[in-house]
Amino acid sequence: MLIAIIYAFDTFNSRVSLLKEYYEGKGATVVTFASDFSHVKKEKILESPLVDNFIKTYPYSRNLSLRRLYSHFCFAKDAEKLVKKRKFDILHVMVPCNSLVYTMSKVKKEFPNTKLIFDVIDLWPETMPISKFKNLFPFTLWKNLRDHTIDQADLILTECNLFKEVLHKEHDAKYRTLYWTGDKMPLESHTNLSENVINFCYLGSMNNIIDIDYIVDFLSECSNYRQIRLHLIGDGESKQTLIQRVEECHIPVIDHHKIYDQKKKQEIFDQCNYGLNVMKKSVVVGLTMKSLDYMCGQLPIISTIEGDTKDFCNKYNIGFHVPHDQIREFAHIISLQTVDEQNVQRDQIRKLYLKYFTKESFFLSLDSNLKQRGIYVG
Repeated sequence: MLIAIIYAFDTFNSRVSLLKEYYEGKGATVVTFASDFSHVKKEKILESPLVDNFIKTYPYSRNLSLRRLYSHFCFAKDAEKLVKKRKFDILHVMVPCNSLVYTMSKVKKEFPNTKLIFDVIDLWPETMPISKFKNLFPFTLWKNLRDHTIDQADLILTECNLFKEVLHKEHDAKYRTLYWTGDKMPLESHTNLSENVINFCYLGSMNNIIDIDYIVDFLSECSNYRQIRLHLIGDGESKQTLIQRVEECHIPVIDHHKIYDQKKKQEIFDQCNYGLNVMKKSVVVGLTMKSLDYMCGQLPIISTIEGDTKDFCNKYNIGFHVPHDQIREFAHIISLQTVDEQNVQRDQIRKLYLKYFTKESFFLSLDSNLKQRGIYVG
């Protein structure tokens, strides 16, 4: 059996690696096609052990630009030409870019016996903080490239349940959730928590989609009840603004800078009571990689994320879903939490991670989703 995995963004590498391992473990031959341009670093990718075929891609410097849309469309057209040169049994296509939905659906029409799988990792433009522009050209064109042809696939995987709701496909049997998995297992935790101080952690990129106003308001409200500290792990263009505004509220900020070592991150998580999982209201996302890091680190979360993450908070007691208009109420509730109650949440979030977000759970879920749609690998 010959399988192609096609993707435009190196940020998908960890998921592609898991897919490749799964398919090869079933005895299939996997061929990968990927862009030679890094969306994050805005530079050429010279090599990758995951990629068999690099597709030359027009560079772009701005994430919201016509040049970016043109670059994606040209990539998708070139991917279409390359895929047609061989007879693949399965095409596993990562979305975005939305142009790939259009071009790979054309391949499906030409080769109807080939099984087509769209793996929706993000929704563009829905997940972008551009709410007042989303219904205007060219964003409508960008969205329609996906929506008008996505149902040509035999199976549509979504990174979270919320994406199915946004696409109005929550009751469509073709659409199945395959959570993004973490690539690590939880380490042993040795907490050092105080009843008098609440330590919050923010992990990850501090960019234009995090809600700094919310973070400042929330921490300020919490400081009315307890002494507060904020730990930062990461970087980003909004980092200095966040630090300045939090410190203006007389809340100390401890900047740990970028940390990739899991053991060092765990040592910081063990000092903290909660991790902040906060984005602007306009961002449509049901689960973040940040939240998986918190889960693996056994750190309860304070979250504004709707959909899956909200459901997890309410059902599994892994922290608190705190709506933007209920900050004061929840700040009081959180201030009353004892260390013992927080330790229960730490245990719960660890169990949730082991249940849904390990490599084993990823393989089991993928296997089930494929079989449900009559796709057998081997």
